[in-house]
Amino acid sequence: MRLDDLRRSSRYRVRQSRQPAAIEKQFASNDYLSLSQHRRLIKAATDALEQWGTGSSGSPLLSGYTEQHRLLEEELADWLQVDSALLFSSGFAANHGVITTLIEPAKKIHCDRLCHASILEGVKHSQRRFKRFPHNHPETIKATADDWLITEGTFSMDGDYAVQQAVAQQVEQQQLNLMLDDAHGLGVWGEQGRASYDELKGQVRVLTGTFGKAFGVGGAFVAGTTDDMDELIQFCREYIYSTSFPPAQAASIRASLAIIRSSEGEQRRQQLAGNIELFKTLIRERGLDTIESDSPIQVWVVKDDQSALTLSEQLKKLGFVVSAVRPPTVPEGTSRLRFSLQADHSPEDIKQLFSAIDQCQDITIND
Repeated sequence: MRLDDLRRSSRYRVRQSRQPAAIEKQFASNDYLSLSQHRRLIKAATDALEQWGTGSSGSPLLSGYTEQHRLLEEELADWLQVDSALLFSSGFAANHGVITTLIEPAKKIHCDRLCHASILEGVKHSQRRFKRFPHNHPETIKATADDWLITEGTFSMDGDYAVQQAVAQQVEQQQLNLMLDDAHGLGVWGEQGRASYDELKGQVRVLTGTFGKAFGVGGAFVAGTTDDMDELIQFCREYIYSTSFPPAQAASIRASLAIIRSSEGEQRRQQLAGNIELFKTLIRERGLDTIESDSPIQVWVVKDDQSALTLSEQLKKLGFVVSAVRPPTVPEGTSRLRFSLQADHSPEDIKQLFSAIDQCQDITIND
């Protein structure tokens, strides 16, 4: 059985229940702006719980579309300067639903080789013709007008950005429809936190994003034209047949969006950028194998599965939470430690992390 084989390997996935962890020790969370514990988000959720209760009680086409959901969609559309936005229960559902609903059968899909599993599953289930182009080389695409190009603004495992100029050039020259997933970029950088979308919005037909990263909450959205959003409302099974996330969740996301757009959001982005630069300096000083990234996602490539697991366990014993990522999530031979930086990490927190990394390397060498 494949499960028995997997249990004997170094790629068997094990869930670990997370306890409340001090921010200075947490380097596995996607809470990039450190908003998940923000008092304004908690108060917004608490107030909405008192008014709306714990659940939405239905799908968005039945009883699950409340005033909180409507206001959030309107505020997202205003932030992104688009016609309309639509809420989904998860980023996986949003990406899968867009691809299987909006892309016409005759069109071919061109997607970056490192696109997220939700995109690849959507592409496969859509039964459309598709081709994966080499990572961040959209210039290799040979397409027909009205085909689709799908890429990410910030790639989730390497942490690098899409090559925006090359993407924009291909979309314009070959008259392509661009779907951009910027789950790991929105909120983190750019004017009002609009990240890669701000650079590409003239070419983007559909944008997908999540509220579980920089927003510090959960759920996802799709943004674009009124017609495309209406198409999803009428035909997207992931939207029609899923219970809406709770009104209190929508309320806390609204509070998060308000912060992201504010001067406080800009301050948090600046703090995060400083932490990213410090991390990059310290990892370069040690000559560790990394991938160039200006995002909060930083990696130490250690090649084999067992080394990644061992180092992660050693760091855990020293009090630091860091994810070990192995194939098939990443390509063979690129197992890694994936560090997620946050705005509320202090420079001392990051220096202490590297002191622990130094200890781990000594342990590994001595073993």
